[in-house]
Amino acid sequence: MGRKGVAASAVAGWVIIAGACLPAAWATSSFQSALSEYRAGHYDAAHAGFLSLAELGDCSSQFNLGAMALHGQGGPKDPGSGAGWLEAAAGNGCGQLVGDRLRGLTASLNAEETRAAAAIMARYGPEALHAQGIVNPEFTCRDLRPASVAAATEPDTSDAAIARYPALVITALTIGTDGHARDPEVLLALPAQGFAAAAVEAWLNSQFAPAQGAGGPAASRLEAKTLFARGTGSLANTEQVRSVRSAAEAGDPAASYLLGLAGAYEPSLGITTARAEQLLLGAARDGNADAQYWVASQLRASAACHPRADGEVWLRHAAEGGSAAAQLLLARDLLGGTAGAAQLEQARALLEQAAHADSYYVRKHVVALFAASPVDAVRNAPAALELARRLSAGEIKSDPQMFESVAAAYAANGDFRNATAQQQIAVEKASALRWKTRAMQERLDAYRHGKAWRGDLLASS
Repeated sequence: MGRKGVAASAVAGWVIIAGACLPAAWATSSFQSALSEYRAGHYDAAHAGFLSLAELGDCSSQFNLGAMALHGQGGPKDPGSGAGWLEAAAGNGCGQLVGDRLRGLTASLNAEETRAAAAIMARYGPEALHAQGIVNPEFTCRDLRPASVAAATEPDTSDAAIARYPALVITALTIGTDGHARDPEVLLALPAQGFAAAAVEAWLNSQFAPAQGAGGPAASRLEAKTLFARGTGSLANTEQVRSVRSAAEAGDPAASYLLGLAGAYEPSLGITTARAEQLLLGAARDGNADAQYWVASQLRASAACHPRADGEVWLRHAAEGGSAAAQLLLARDLLGGTAGAAQLEQARALLEQAAHADSYYVRKHVVALFAASPVDAVRNAPAALELARRLSAGEIKSDPQMFESVAAAYAANGDFRNATAQQQIAVEKASALRWKTRAMQERLDAYRHGKAWRGDLLASS
């Protein structure tokens, strides 16, 4: 990361950076917020703000953490940690700022302080950040042949609006070992309304070649593009894409995410693969929660080849930044093992935050967990039913799992008549898609006999 110049507040010796070559969003928000806390003497808050940015490789924040440690701001003076942060800052792009003084500081450390410095480098140095997928992340897994489309179903374009306008939808799908797509998650829709449902229905009715690993077929995540281009004109010339491109060029992280994701899949936008990835990673570093979730998802999908780079850091930042999908995924992680009371409380809090999302994918999963989780502390029958009603009022009607989640919400509230009706629709739609329906039939039988069902509802479909 280069430098544009440095201004400093008056701190003797090593000085806190007040202006640096930071991404626009950080320079005006996160970094400046941390700096404001520092100037106000709120050192704990400043430390937390700089640490959040330092985790994602921002060398300016790492430098500031080093200066604070050396001066005992936010804690006792700690020459070892200070030297470690400064060394990390130098390695991550702030070498000119750190300069030659670090040598003398490092030479003066005792054995304990040297170990403290090494611990900082082991976590935040350039090699460590690369291994964690923070710097130059690798999104592919050489040991896994990815899933691919075997026979795509064309989306229904009989609707007048769909037929008239060019549009793009990017959908993340779980491709099972049976070659069927499940659990659609709309990552991007340009325009935002009117096209996602047609794209999802088409992919659910398509056939895929499953991913292949050393042990044979494997379930995997696949991102798929649907381009609606039956009308006149090109997607690149639409007002929305022009607006997004202009905002991205001006440094807006949300626009950079949209343009990067769209450009990665649609050649007509004229964006190279390298540029698309640059836009996506830049948006993630600039604090865009959707981009951070996207990076985390890519790393998680390929984590078999680099288990340390599992996307956890990106996922945590995305959740803190308001990504409901990240909040959901973190909650599921917490519930996946033997969760203690504190973990259960954290998972429940994350799900309650995620429940406010507009995302169809997130709503479906939160309804399923609130209605049928085997963990008593997670279930919330009234909230499940309220959210289920909003879910079923949405535009996507082709996903059997949606009806499963709604059915479970009715059952959790003792309404087995509606639960049975919704579950019957789920079974019928799944059968039409040639899914295996034994587990779904078992739930249908339970509802018919006035019994709720407990378990990982969507994983069992």
